[in-house]
Amino acid sequence: MNEELRDVYAPDHVKLTDRQERFRGPIFTIFDDEIEFASGDVVRRQWMDHDDAVAIVALRPSERDGEQWDVLLIQQYRHSPRRIMWEIPAGLCDEAGESEVNTAARELREETDLSARRWYRMVNFVTSPGVSNEDLAIYLAFDIEEAPARDFTREAEEAEIVVTWFGLSEVTDAVFAGNLSSPTLVAGILAANVALSRGLDKFDEIVLTD
Repeated sequence: MNEELRDVYAPDHVKLTDRQERFRGPIFTIFDDEIEFASGDVVRRQWMDHDDAVAIVALRPSERDGEQWDVLLIQQYRHSPRRIMWEIPAGLCDEAGESEVNTAARELREETDLSARRWYRMVNFVTSPGVSNEDLAIYLAFDIEEAPARDFTREAEEAEIVVTWFGLSEVTDAVFAGNLSSPTLVAGILAANVALSRGLDKFDEIVLTD
């Protein structure tokens, strides 16, 4: 791998000359920073300190004509864009000491009442680097089983979640048609297609911890 073809963590690239907290909530905090570049340019940048997250592309063998795999999608209301959106299961890494893959397994169970026995970490991305530090990892999950989340009660948007299996090719076509706009779904579906075409032997299986 070309060592230069990677993002670089550079917290000292600019000098922080002022910081003001504008909002604090249960998931994120908004800061207003004044920063100085090496050139001497001084600007203000507002940004969101946000919990990291995980998302899951859950797949099962398909019985549909022309489909090899079915993919699990959920539908729920998102208030910011005022849309009822199809998404893949996802959630925040907000449990202290919980491994990333265990968070993915917990979120899959809480949102869909399903579990998976095989896990592969595919990609991660900063969800909105212009304004947020939230990093989101996407997992591929296989060998799906029923696993009711009896210790979790869905509320508000999550109480309205609709869980549906679709053909992976059908969902991929909908992505390219511009009909599906969840960034997590788009990244996850495209990554899943690439992973399946290259072969899962190119990826390390991630083991759930107790």
